[in-house]
Amino acid sequence: MLTTTRRRPRRSVAASMLLAMGLATGVTAAGATTAAATALPDTVRAGSSAGVAVQASWPTVKSGQRGVDVATVQLLLTARGYPLTADGVFGSGTAAKVKAFQRAKHLTADGIVGPNTWAKLVMTVKSGSRGVGVKAAQRQLTDNGYAVTADGVFGSGTAAKVKAFQRAKHLTADGIVDVQTWAALVRGGGAGGGGGVKLSDAQAAARLRAAGITRSSSGNCTNRNNRNCTSLQDIRARTIDGVIALKQKSGCRIVITGGTETGHAGGTYSHWNGYKVDVARTSCVTNYIHAHSRKHHKRGDGAWVWRVTSGGKTLIDYADESWANHWDITYY
Repeated sequence: MLTTTRRRPRRSVAASMLLAMGLATGVTAAGATTAAATALPDTVRAGSSAGVAVQASWPTVKSGQRGVDVATVQLLLTARGYPLTADGVFGSGTAAKVKAFQRAKHLTADGIVGPNTWAKLVMTVKSGSRGVGVKAAQRQLTDNGYAVTADGVFGSGTAAKVKAFQRAKHLTADGIVDVQTWAALVRGGGAGGGGGVKLSDAQAAARLRAAGITRSSSGNCTNRNNRNCTSLQDIRARTIDGVIALKQKSGCRIVITGGTETGHAGGTYSHWNGYKVDVARTSCVTNYIHAHSRKHHKRGDGAWVWRVTSGGKTLIDYADESWANHWDITYY
């Protein structure tokens, strides 16, 4: 089973400073020109009404979290000269780079990406910009259901998706990813690192397609009220993040055969509530799960559960429903 447009003030001196900043932080020439043309978030004054509104909108991303917001932090740190692998997992390496960035920006070096750190971290990108900062914006667009190839090149396709997103969020549809658009992207996609946000079927499907993950349905449908369909409607962002991480880390072909449609067992951590997916049982997937989790207990239906824990908390349960030829995976 599957606006009112606001005219921005001129900043001739600030433009020169921003150009230098862009070149110093790893933005390409086009990206640096972009930064000079449009004020970076660093120039939003915390005391202004706009600054307060933007600060209030940022999610908190910290150690132990995973997902597209974490990958965005990693990509932006790389763009700022603190290189990291954008694997979407906030581990000790990411925390160390965040702290180093915070110290350089005279922020509290706690390793937590909150409003003040976000405001210093994001950079304005627009048509003609290139680099990992653009790639971060592209991944966020896809995460919000506006799928675009994350190639780090801000072309006409990316501009069109940015404008469509901005219109949907009642922002000025100018195609420029400025501080307010960044805030809307990280607030509206994924789950702010927490994973509690639920996605539409279209949003979830776009993210999976971008990651090279497919789904199948015996009924060739996506209606969650039909047990023969495979629906992603109201699936939790953490669940989608988890499946994407499984694909990236295992290198296996991942096919989702069950989602949030009716017909599964109930309970809090259920398919219907968006915590679970069924993934086709292949030797590649099975070998990866056996190598990266611990055999824990047998369920009442006979399925052995392989568990991933961290700090005494259960993160993932893989239940081997071999009779149905899939893994029933729960992301807590």
